[in-house]
Amino acid sequence: MKKKIDNSQIFEFIIEELNTKDVSLTVKGHSMWPFLKSNKTKITLTKSHSYKKLDIVLFKYNNKYILHRIIKIKNNNYIIQGDGLISKEVVSKESIYAKVSSYTLKNKTTYTTNKFYLFKVRLWRLLRPIRRVLLKFRRNAQWMN
Repeated sequence: MKKKIDNSQIFEFIIEELNTKDVSLTVKGHSMWPFLKSNKTKITLTKSHSYKKLDIVLFKYNNKYILHRIIKIKNNNYIIQGDGLISKEVVSKESIYAKVSSYTLKNKTTYTTNKFYLFKVRLWRLLRPIRRVLLKFRRNAQWMN
């Protein structure tokens, strides 16, 4: 008989582990598409004391643990958004537990400090006017998985 574990219990364990080491896990969900793909991308979380714009962070929002990107820092608040979403979250630094230091997709590891990776992220962020159309296509088409 399989025992089902609540996501919050898993993330509480992960946060505890982050006190002594980096933690790797496979992402679930589509909110960080096109950079992180559900069930295909393995991330490495690293505890940090400072966060900057474009970092992907693990944070708690409305009692849920979420992995999204910092898009702006304003008055000690972090405005965070999934790459594949239009909605935003506003959280304090205390709600952020770690950041993604690298991710692996199709046996290729990308470090989130890599200049080419950051260029692609900035380009995706600049595509805001057409991003809605691309996201709508993505939701309706299997070919972009």
